[in-house]
Amino acid sequence: MLLLKLDEKNRKPQYQQILEQIRQKIEEQILLPGEKLPSTRRLADQLAIHRSTVATAYQELWSLGFVDISPGACPRVRDRAQIATSANRTDTGLVDWNEIASPATNAVWQTYLFQPETSLPSNSSCINFSGVDIDYRLFPLDNFRVCLSRAVRQQGPSILGYGHRTGFLPLREFIAHHLKSHGISVTTDEILITNGLQHGIDLVFRMLAAPGKTVALESPTYKEMIPLLRFCGLTPLEIPIRENGMDLALLAEVLQKERPALVYTMPNFQNPTGISTSQTHREQLLSLCERYRVPVLEDGFEEEMKYFGKVMLPIKSMDKHHLVIYCGTFSKVLFPGVRIGWVVAEKQCIERLTAIRRFSELSSSMILQAAIHEFCQNGHYDRHISTMHRVFRKRMQAAIQALHQYIAPEWADWSEPSGGYLVWLKLKPLTNPPDWESVLVAHGVQALPGNYFFFSETSENYLRLSISKLNEEEITEGIKRLANALQTIYTGE
Repeated sequence: MLLLKLDEKNRKPQYQQILEQIRQKIEEQILLPGEKLPSTRRLADQLAIHRSTVATAYQELWSLGFVDISPGACPRVRDRAQIATSANRTDTGLVDWNEIASPATNAVWQTYLFQPETSLPSNSSCINFSGVDIDYRLFPLDNFRVCLSRAVRQQGPSILGYGHRTGFLPLREFIAHHLKSHGISVTTDEILITNGLQHGIDLVFRMLAAPGKTVALESPTYKEMIPLLRFCGLTPLEIPIRENGMDLALLAEVLQKERPALVYTMPNFQNPTGISTSQTHREQLLSLCERYRVPVLEDGFEEEMKYFGKVMLPIKSMDKHHLVIYCGTFSKVLFPGVRIGWVVAEKQCIERLTAIRRFSELSSSMILQAAIHEFCQNGHYDRHISTMHRVFRKRMQAAIQALHQYIAPEWADWSEPSGGYLVWLKLKPLTNPPDWESVLVAHGVQALPGNYFFFSETSENYLRLSISKLNEEEITEGIKRLANALQTIYTGE
């Protein structure tokens, strides 16, 4: 006899109480496969409830695979596969993912195993110069909250749909208008909204990906380019960076001999060096690429953060022949987590990028794009940029002052950036370089060693410092700690 008990004080529906008790008896093998359950009428009479309640419980058990139900017959317990739990799951699976995953995937995975920006616990007392994510204390949260609410109210239910594949039209219109202040004249058909700038770069690389293709790029370069290029099967052609940017004499030789599929460059506040190229350098780079008809991928990840000296216009501003693909983002000035960037290129290029994007994601978030548009349209974005300039002018000045005060010239040298968040330290040669990350963490500070930013091995030692999420006091204290670490290495004290 099946003994069940219903608890009138239990908030769960009666059918669910029946279901859970029978399920438990089956899982504990009190009820065995093949055993009959009482008819709905009999169990209903036994529990003094309506027959339909029992029928509902049996139907749920059937849908979960615990019983078989045949017309005119009582339900029977079926031999169901055991539910996987933390207690009965094996530590390793039957699939060897290293074997079945592609070599490119495994290479990316090996790179991903260590993420320097997140390797420290959140409560660490280290001062972290590693990441380039923005100081959340500067987020204009209240204004964005109002804009998000207004966007939902104005756009209605449609804003929760898929939306246009190239992005929210009013936001593309704003970006087209905003780019005019940087000398770039484009139409909305030449703009694709992406999930951050790196998504745009990924789409461009996937558009080009084919065996044997090469990409010319600065060395050192943005560290995420290294695994991404490898994953896409593209071979990097490293062009060293000089004091004024990419070595154009060497680039000219590479363009003539190799004919790469693309030249990738960051003319403003280059990551990791912080170098900004001159107007002459930009003109010459574009002229070289025009001569050999090689497209340029211009990474404008910190385009807005020029707070010292005069603004240099992007290479795209001089692009008369649709040679330059320009990528921008809100992430490095506004909210990294909103993940909204854009690609600006010739319409035929945008159409191809959109087609690629279509088969990896149906659409990006229209509601966030609408909220960002509302934020920008109401002048909050321009005011926020002014705030960021004022704040980071002080922070960079504090960084440069602390470097001059605490870092001896026998240990390192550096150049002063004209904006952005990065300072690139070139360390003096050492016979036996230490494990820089361990040494720095031992002194309560973290920065990225230079080897992360090179495809090929380098014998020189560098550190990249990012001030993007630190205030003046934290920057000064962090550089003091860095100085203590360098003193230990170079003097043994």
